[in-house]
This record gives sequence, C-alpha cells and structure tokens, in this order.
Amino acid sequence: MIDGRLHRIERLAFNDSGAVLLWTMIFVTGLIVFPPLVYLIETSFTIERLGMPDMAGIDNFLSVLRLGGWKPWKNTILYAAGSSAVAIFLGLTSAWIVARTNAWCRQISLISAYLALAAPVMIKGIGWILLLGPNKGLINEWLRNSFGMTGVPIDLFTLGGMATLEGILWTPVVLLLCLPTLSAMDPALEEVAAMSGANRSKTFLRITLPLAAPGVLAVLFLTFIRSLESFEVPLLIGVPGGIYTFTTLIYQTIHSGFMPRYGEASAFAVLLIVVMLAPLFLYYRATRQSQKYATITGKGFRPSRMDLGGWRPVAGLYLLIIPISLLAPLAILLWTSFLPLYQSPHWSDLGRMSFANYIDVLTQPLTLDGIRNGMIVAGISATVVAAFTFLVAYIVVRRREPVRWILDAIGSLPLVLPGVVLGTAILIQFLNLTFIPIYGTIWIMVLAFLIRYLPYGIRFCYSGIIAIDRQLEESARSCGAGLLTVLLRIVLPLALPAVTAIWIYVFLHSIRDLSLPVLLAGPRNKLIAVVILDLWNDGKIPQVGALSILLAITVSLFGWILMRLSSMKGTKSI
Repeated sequence: MIDGRLHRIERLAFNDSGAVLLWTMIFVTGLIVFPPLVYLIETSFTIERLGMPDMAGIDNFLSVLRLGGWKPWKNTILYAAGSSAVAIFLGLTSAWIVARTNAWCRQISLISAYLALAAPVMIKGIGWILLLGPNKGLINEWLRNSFGMTGVPIDLFTLGGMATLEGILWTPVVLLLCLPTLSAMDPALEEVAAMSGANRSKTFLRITLPLAAPGVLAVLFLTFIRSLESFEVPLLIGVPGGIYTFTTLIYQTIHSGFMPRYGEASAFAVLLIVVMLAPLFLYYRATRQSQKYATITGKGFRPSRMDLGGWRPVAGLYLLIIPISLLAPLAILLWTSFLPLYQSPHWSDLGRMSFANYIDVLTQPLTLDGIRNGMIVAGISATVVAAFTFLVAYIVVRRREPVRWILDAIGSLPLVLPGVVLGTAILIQFLNLTFIPIYGTIWIMVLAFLIRYLPYGIRFCYSGIIAIDRQLEESARSCGAGLLTVLLRIVLPLALPAVTAIWIYVFLHSIRDLSLPVLLAGPRNKLIAVVILDLWNDGKIPQVGALSILLAITVSLFGWILMRLSSMKGTKSI
C-alpha cells in the first residue's frame, strides 16, 4: 500500500513537471517566434519624420506601391508560376519514368536528385551564368561560333530565363516528392484501362494523373511557395537584368541609398507574407483531402514497370536533365577554379592550370573567417534546433492537454516567413533591442536559423518520437526515473536517427544559405555564402570557383550522409 502511494506521488510529480515544461516551452517558443513578426508589422506602419516623433500610418505601403507599381507583383507571380510549371512538368514526368518504366539511367537520375539537394542554389546559379551569360557564356559563345548566331542566342537575364532556371533547379525536389505517390499506385487500374483500348498517353492523362492529383497539387503549391520566397536566382540573374521580385526589392530597399529604408522593406515583407497565405492554405487543403484518392489497400500488389522497348534510351536521355543540371554548373566552376583569370574553356588553358586559387581562398583572412564562421554557426544552429525541436516534439506527442497544439502552431508559424522576410524582421528587432547586444555577432545568425528551421525540426523529431511505444517510458517511470532521465536514457537514443537527420539537414542548409546572412552579416560575422557573393560582385571569378567547389564538396558529403540516414529503418517515415 505504501509502495502504491509512493508510485502515485512519483506519477503526480512526473505529470506536474511535464505540465510545467509544456507551459514553459509555449512561453519560450512564443518569445522566440513572435517578437520579430511584431517588430516587422510595427515598422511597416511606422512613419519616420526627421526632427519629429514617429507616427503610425500606411505611407510605407503607399510608397512601395508607387516605387514599382504593379510590376513587382507581376514579376513575382509570373516568376513563381513559371518556375512551378517547369519544375512540375520536368519533375513529374521524370518521377513517372523512374517509378513506372524500365528506362535507362533511372538510378543515375535518382542519385543525382539527392546530390542536387545538397549543392547550394547560389553556386548552381553562378555556374549557369558562366554557361549562359550574354557575353562570355560558354554555351552562347559555342552557339555563335558554331552556327553563326548573333546577339544572345539564349538570354538567361530575362523573366523567362529566371523562371526556367529556378524550375530546373527545383526539378530534383519535385521528382523525390512525386516518386512515392507514383511508386505506390496500384497498377491494376492502369492495366484495366489498357485492356479497354486506351493507349499509354490516354492512360497517363485519364488514370495515372487524376489518381496522383492530390500529391501533385501539394507539390505544385509547395513549389509555388518556394518560388515566391526564392532569393538567390532573382538576386544573381534578375537584378542585373533589371527584373525585381519582392525578395530582391526587400534586399535593395535595405542596401541601396544613403540610409536603409526599413519601413518600406517591412511593408514589402508584410505584402509578401500576405501573398504566401493563399498558396499555403491551398497546400494544406490539398494534403488534408488526399485520403480520398488512396490506391493502397490491404490487397497485396507490386507496381509493374512499363516496357518502353526502343524508347528506353530516349527516356534515359530525358532523365539526364537532372544530372546535367547539377554537373554542368559545377564543371564550369571547377574549370574556372584552376585558372588565373576567367575565360571560356580552351585546350590551350591546360598549361596555365594550378591550385593557386584554392591556396588563395584558404589563406585569405576574409575567406578563412567566412569558412570558420559558417562552420561554427551551422554547427551551433544545428545543435540548438535539434535539441529544442526534440523537446517540443516530445511535448506535442506525449502530453494530453489540448493546449499542446498551441505549441505546435507557434512552432509552425515561421513557415509563412521567407528567409529574406525573417532576416529583415530579426534585423529590425535587434536594431530596436539594443540592450541585447547580439547584432553583428554570430548569435543573431543562430537565432535566425533556429526560427527558420523550427517547423522542419518539429516534423523530423515528431516522426521519430511517435514511433516509440509509451510503455517503454512508463516502465522507466515505474522504476523511479524522472522526466529528464526518461528523455535522455529512453526517448533520445530511440529517436536518435531522426534527431541526427535534422541536425545534418539544418547544418547543410545553414552553411549554404544566403537569404538570412546577406541581411544579418556584419564585418565580423560574415558566413561563407556571403563571402562568395562578395567575391562574385568584385569580379573575382576564379576565387569564386575555388570556394564554391570547396563548399559544394562539404555540403554534398553531409547530403550523402543525410541520404544514408533517410534509408535507415528508424527514419523511413521522415
């Protein structure tokens, strides 16, 4: 009887500590997420008057509408729609060929898709500029010399060029997202259509595509959202071509002119958030209704592969779009990295090649600081995100109070904040909160990455924790283990594959990200991505090539580790 009372007391103490932890995490998460958004909205409605007190109004919104009229709206929407269409077309067709046919190069395409996730978008964008630049672009020069073309045969610095490039760069993600849906589809439905006389194209359009519609629509909306917040391609290609989207206008408003116009930048950021709300709503609606299109039942089946016959090599060549889109920009950067001055590749340059640029970037204080800061910030950010989101996910999964979903909702809120918007919000926040001296240090970067990857970390850890049976924790509690012991000795070791996966995910995204560091970096806290951008703006193309190749190798290594982790039994649900 005494033992029973002691057990009840221990259980009450455990539950009380869990409730305290729940409310503490709600408060801490809210304290991290809400202030940047509040300062952003407040600044967007604040009118600064020289020599007079500030006043509230909508002048900043009127100013940004007058600044570019409706053209930035049109550019942003057309860019997002165009790149989404290209990505969906290339990614969906590639996924169908990989999943449902016996085409050549299927494995090469799939491996390239995983590796493409690790290669930084900024590096691939710079590589494509070297390939398709109007003056010295390798492909354009070859077309002019070989076919006598004049002018710019392929003009990358247009809205269509931007959208096409972004779509091609996003194609590997679409392939990987569509592949599970097409692989799991019951082939009997397609076989019945074929027996009824439908040809392959009609079967694909009337059977396969409608059944895959929810998954495809979800990927379409996700791609559209990603294109709305895209920054690297619009900055590298749009700005030189005089084409501005919302993300580049936010950047230009802060970095151009004698004084940063934070009010106008905040107004642009708020408008971009509003634009993103509609596709986010449609994305959640599409994923919520996907159960109506289920084709996997209790009846066993194996997806069949269509024999393409003589079309196998043709389909294989089509799948090479993904490895070529990855290797072509890296190859030109690799060639450039060995030359003293950039010029179009020629056999005569072989005698001038050396490792001088690699030695240069690895000995210059600027690049060394960028590499060191990048590694430190990425490592700390990954550790903080993994630890914090593990705790949040555990509370959301294990606590039974309805209020726990408030914690999940707060943690998911940063999904509506593109990187440039979040960077602007945090910048404004700590320009006001001067008593917290982290502006111009690496810690402001760590906070920014924590907020940005909070939703992703929760989803990763949620998948790992939900697979753990509660009885294991209850057994530990019955032996007298407290909450901290249960977390560290039981839950964490079993959920370690998911926690490790989010650590690597945040690390490789933090070390290559540009949209946050480009706004928050100061003289003492520049990250490697910002150093590469500075070298590019200074025209030091060989050094850009060397540093880009080093960065690509680093993040590709971690990307390979993440791919291996995703194939482990403990992380198949991620």
